[in-house]
Amino acid sequence: MERSNTRRTALAAAATLALAGSLLAHSTGPAGAATETRALGPTVACGGLAGLNDPNTATGVTTAAQGASSSAGTAQIRTGLAGGTRYGWARAAGGSSNYDLYFEIDINGDRAADCATFISISSGLYWTSGTQTSASSSVAFRACIIARSAPDCGGTGVASRTPWW
Repeated sequence: MERSNTRRTALAAAATLALAGSLLAHSTGPAGAATETRALGPTVACGGLAGLNDPNTATGVTTAAQGASSSAGTAQIRTGLAGGTRYGWARAAGGSSNYDLYFEIDINGDRAADCATFISISSGLYWTSGTQTSASSSVAFRACIIARSAPDCGGTGVASRTPWW
């Protein structure tokens, strides 16, 4: 999925506003991992799937998929329950400056992103907001850590990428 610079700039502005509203001094991350809260990103409700503003509210959190470790960090798809509904979100462990964490959602089974959100990262642990999972094999999630100049998880500049999950 090709994104224009204008769209990327608009998404970056939205992510920055979401970060400003959600940044906390110190917190525990999803699954109680001691860390500083870095960002949540805009909530993505895609194709009728509900969005989860804050994965910190999820219980029974597990890592569903993980990309290769790199100097820019390790991309993960995390999943957990909130209000009886299972959600997935992207997490970057050991993030590095000048990279973005993308969370892509495929809703039609072609394994191309139909919806996405991203946040800019630096050192530490970062995660995006979440999206409801589905029993349909058409719905899948993918996370990646990419250079800020890269357009999406499918192109060049990917430092760590999960498989579609």
